Amino acid sequence: MQLSLKCLTSFAILALTSVATAFAADAQWTMYSKPRATFTMIAHRGAGDLAPENCMSSLELSWNMGATPEVDVRQTKDGHIVMFHDGNFSRILPDASDEMKKKGIADLTYEEVRALDIGSFRGEQFKGEKVVSIEEIVDALKKDNRRHVVIDVKQVDLKELAKAVYDVRFQVTLTTDREDMLAEWSEICPNADGTLWMGLGQMNDEQLEARFKTLREKNFKGINRFHLHVTREADGTLKPTPEFIRSHGDELRKRQIEFQAMPWPTKTCPDAKTDNALFKQLLQLGAMGFGADRPDVAYEALDEFYAEAPEEFDPRDHVPYDEMVVMGHRGMGNEAPEGTLETFKLAWAAGVCPEADVRTTKDGVIVSLHDDNFARLMPGAPDEIKNKGVKDMNYDEVKDIDVGVYKGEQFKGQRIVSLAEIVEALKEDRSRIVFCDLKNINLEQFARETQDVHPQICLTGPDYKALKEWKKLAPRSKTLIWMPTTWSGTAEDLEERFNVLRDVDFEDLDFVQVHVTVENADDVKPTLDVLKRCAYETRKRGVVFETYLLKNGDKAVSYESLMNVGVPSFATDFPSFGKKTIKEWYDAK
Repeated sequence: MQLSLKCLTSFAILALTSVATAFAADAQWTMYSKPRATFTMIAHRGAGDLAPENCMSSLELSWNMGATPEVDVRQTKDGHIVMFHDGNFSRILPDASDEMKKKGIADLTYEEVRALDIGSFRGEQFKGEKVVSIEEIVDALKKDNRRHVVIDVKQVDLKELAKAVYDVRFQVTLTTDREDMLAEWSEICPNADGTLWMGLGQMNDEQLEARFKTLREKNFKGINRFHLHVTREADGTLKPTPEFIRSHGDELRKRQIEFQAMPWPTKTCPDAKTDNALFKQLLQLGAMGFGADRPDVAYEALDEFYAEAPEEFDPRDHVPYDEMVVMGHRGMGNEAPEGTLETFKLAWAAGVCPEADVRTTKDGVIVSLHDDNFARLMPGAPDEIKNKGVKDMNYDEVKDIDVGVYKGEQFKGQRIVSLAEIVEALKEDRSRIVFCDLKNINLEQFARETQDVHPQICLTGPDYKALKEWKKLAPRSKTLIWMPTTWSGTAEDLEERFNVLRDVDFEDLDFVQVHVTVENADDVKPTLDVLKRCAYETRKRGVVFETYLLKNGDKAVSYESLMNVGVPSFATDFPSFGKKTIKEWYDAK
């Protein structure tokens, strides 16, 4: 089959990081290594350069652009938490009396604060904008679980803030320049993220490194995201230096901390807010998110960055070896029993992302099992048991079934694992990722029972509608659609599937998996030409492209031939061999 460029998807590389040593010197990581959907756009003060800052219209504007508004919170004289940045009213109320200008939020009651017009200073079209309460922010978040907000703490009681946002805690990130506050926040509201910001365009490499030294000593407690302000010196050089940005961004990524960068205006860099080239330079240096006063400009730079993706793509130049995604089919493929907790832990320890097939028992417990009956996994069982599946039995009946011994005596005693056990294993290490192939579950139940670990879940399957519905329920998670080519489908069928997805612009998909058969370097289905063009087009659009080796996953040529045309991610029944082959291929450069 010769797929036209028009019908190809657009995905980039999914990089699931580990704390192990990366080949940063060889592979200069960029956002080509993650789905574009995971990129974070922070609208500073709620896109404060496009609307009055910290008002409801600026929040709605940010959300409508796909960005996350950053808001500043303070408490009124009578204890209400509201959005407001400045310590007084002199800038926001230029026509007020001198006495009023000197006052701040803490000097007024909530009723007095609500009577203020905080929009007119930006123009008549914004006249009447009011100070917004935390309750209004929460209500706005509840309208759409895809909405998020970053809350910059100016003057507020953290316990009161945690109580106010509890119902939407998965949609809230606290940000501050104080690491002690984030450590406290992680104890008070453990399911809400924390961002540490640093720089204000004033700190050099040495000053920043001193802060990093302290953070390392505290193991970055409470810090899920790091926000660095970057500016340009008069001679055009960056402050901090590109070397600092690259090396520390890599360090943060390996610690599972999202690295964000924000162009910061100074006297020598007054146009940083709208400097398209600076935004793209930060992407090349490894930024996984932006802070922006002009998110519209930042999005233009992001669009151009992906549009300029290289056609000739060597994964070794862009993806550190330890971040090359290798999915273990059914857990660890042929190397261990399918879908058991022991297998999942074996995969994670080996740097492999396991796949679990999820089904529901008769009494409503979600478990991991691929087959719809026990015939293959229990060859010596009576036919009465062989012909049954988990849907025919209660959890108490299936939880002690030995699904390990069929692979050998060394695996004897491994049992069917429940979703609850998988979730607890994910909580032990947030670098762990599991791909869950949709077999027979209720999506709402699955979303509810995995909400604490949604960022570590990728739901997979061939049904686009189901994946789209899942994304509505769990927008922090990922999705993978798989497409058969050499079994249960033809090349023409694959083209039709791509066409359908193109018509909806691949909405709510993080990456696509195409099933591939490699007989030898010159006999690959779909052809290497098709796969190369698929990989190129996916890079240009920023969603993942992956191949599943249906055959010869234990042959080096299978991986090498695909990596040579730019394939950056694999699913395989021989993950240990795959990892070994990929390592040798990297070392050979």
